[in-house]
Amino acid sequence: MENGPATEALQALVDATVVQTRTALKLEEISQLPAVAGWRKVLKALGTDPSRYRVSSERLLRRIVKGDDLPRVNLMVDLVNAWSVATGLPIGLYDADRLEGTAVSFGRGREGERYLTLAGTELETQGKPVLRDAAGPCGSPLTDSARTATGAGTRRCLAVVFGPPLFDSEEFDRHLDLLCNWVGHFTTGRVVGRSRTGS
Repeated sequence: MENGPATEALQALVDATVVQTRTALKLEEISQLPAVAGWRKVLKALGTDPSRYRVSSERLLRRIVKGDDLPRVNLMVDLVNAWSVATGLPIGLYDADRLEGTAVSFGRGREGERYLTLAGTELETQGKPVLRDAAGPCGSPLTDSARTATGAGTRRCLAVVFGPPLFDSEEFDRHLDLLCNWVGHFTTGRVVGRSRTGS
């Protein structure tokens, strides 16, 4: 896979997704979307204020509805951001060659654990769901880490779709199908594996 700037075809999709979302959605409706509402409940149950720490899809949706466009980063990031907006589901995108070890795990944040985010700030994981590789935290439904971020040199990606508890299984699979279709259509890469954990 080559991960450079977004192509004209992908940018057209991004622009259409922004316009459609801005037309169809009101700001107060975002927190009621099943994918967003589910994660807000999880954050509250973990002791984290979901209005202070929002999952990435909620932040993108609020950005659009307030009148801003999606940020332009690179081909894969722009693609998954548009997909996240279209589905409401948060997604993490990681450079597979920058991940440590052979597997990632998902669980509860720990006291004193933190990581440097894409925005250059440190996020404390306690009270939040977190993804880890062998070196420690590398992302969450809130934001990814700078350590495992994709860039122009990225050739292999790992995408993690964060479905909240009790999210409709068939709808989740349809969203995954859409993501795989977009990767095949808008990038030079291909999906080499797909798996689900949890129920």
